[in-house]
Amino acid sequence: MSLAHVVDPLNAIFESFGGPLLVVLFYWFRFHTMKGTRSFTTRPLFLFGLAVFITPFLVIYAVLPEKLSPVASVWLLMCVWLIPVAPKAWRKFCQELAGIPVSALTLREALAAAPFQVGPDDMPSLQRKLSRVGYQIEDFCATQSTAIQSRFLKISALMLHLERWASEHEAFMERNSNLYAELLAVYDALCFRTVRVLKSSAEIYGAIMEDSHVEPDDWQALDKLSTRHTVVSQLQLAAQTAAGCMLEDLRKDMDSLLNNLLLFAARAALAGEWTFGRSRQRLGAIGFTLEPAPPGIAKFVAVAAGFGFVWCLAWLLGSGKIVHMPGDQYVGMMRTLLMTPLYLIVNFWLVYYFKRQYAFANENIFGRLPVGFILTVGLWGALILFPVQAAFDFYQFPERPYLDVVLRELPILIFPWGIAAMAALLVQDSTWGKRSRKTRRMRDGLVFGGGMTVLLWVLLAIHQISPMPVMDVVDNVSGWTFVWSFVLPTFAFGFIIGYTLMAWLREAASRVPVKSPVLATASLASA
Repeated sequence: MSLAHVVDPLNAIFESFGGPLLVVLFYWFRFHTMKGTRSFTTRPLFLFGLAVFITPFLVIYAVLPEKLSPVASVWLLMCVWLIPVAPKAWRKFCQELAGIPVSALTLREALAAAPFQVGPDDMPSLQRKLSRVGYQIEDFCATQSTAIQSRFLKISALMLHLERWASEHEAFMERNSNLYAELLAVYDALCFRTVRVLKSSAEIYGAIMEDSHVEPDDWQALDKLSTRHTVVSQLQLAAQTAAGCMLEDLRKDMDSLLNNLLLFAARAALAGEWTFGRSRQRLGAIGFTLEPAPPGIAKFVAVAAGFGFVWCLAWLLGSGKIVHMPGDQYVGMMRTLLMTPLYLIVNFWLVYYFKRQYAFANENIFGRLPVGFILTVGLWGALILFPVQAAFDFYQFPERPYLDVVLRELPILIFPWGIAAMAALLVQDSTWGKRSRKTRRMRDGLVFGGGMTVLLWVLLAIHQISPMPVMDVVDNVSGWTFVWSFVLPTFAFGFIIGYTLMAWLREAASRVPVKSPVLATASLASA
């Protein structure tokens, strides 16, 4: 085999995919705005946000080679990043869609509020580990040190599991070895300081009790020492205040370190697992009692998109002898199979994101619907989906003037607008008042199915006035055939989506995320 037989296929591959690959790699690195960006959310959410972020640039690249060379197109797309505001705002929006860094911060808050109990299998290891620094759990059982002990045991249990993950050479631990080493150094210093402070405070309180003839468990009598005005009592009060200040300073330092450890553990769990449920199970093994993960938007849109794809595939197979796609048949079928799931994915995600993040997407204090949001949220979906639709227009109707096809196809964007508007209306808690769950779901289905049917009739009316190339599919179809092949499947599709999924979306969009990304570092925990 000559070298040319190897080089020629490689040249062909890189001529076809080299340019898009360079664009993807360039914007891949632009998407990572902080170290470990991937670990702030689950892998499916991260990949979704990344795909949404890169897609417009790839669509632009697909159009540019018609006018420019591939190398010039790549350089032009790289220079697009120098535009002052738009690219950075688009990246921020896509990161928020992916839950970066909200997913990790929310999980950290759940860990901070969750009950904690050291597992029976971990207790012997903890006792051996803490005995090396002179800490014996049974030695510090006084009331004043219980808050310190609970934090210290939680921190030690977290460090124990982090050490185990590091010994197993997990990818997250190796990529963040510097931060882990910093946390470990702060923890080691905190261990010796905890023993020193607890022993000193115990000796101070013991001496005060002994001199004042107070029983060891009579803390109320100890507090009454402040009402005495003798010199000895004032000295005892000063010693008591000093001991309390030492314990309070130690508690603050422990809270600072614990805050960092909880975020680090949450990121490690998210990086190592595919779903929120499995991440929570992994953290539960440390000793946290976490509630089951609520329904997430990723699973929701995956179900919606999967149902949309299967429904469209069944419709194409069932109506293949009646309905004939205009233009390129293969591209027309691919357009039907891909655009319908994309309508659901993009618009449901937009409604979910805006309703959770911004007050204008929710009812006001008087319970009135946010009409402005309901009518305008679909414009975002139409704007995002327009490049994809334009790409299908280019490949489905190559023999027609491209600009004319794109302009005539603009009314098709009424579908993403309508889907987003109906979703934004139905996710409001006050839409159906206090009706039963079954009644609300039935009305959700009727509204969504009826809305999809109305959108179809509106699109048909527009086609009669200004013909759209993609709507040529209905030109040679009789009235009853149109009803059976288009109207009824459209209503049934919308009814099933509304009946089965709107309650799920309404529940998921009602949860409030953590909005303040306080990404503290371990250096805040002073030794």
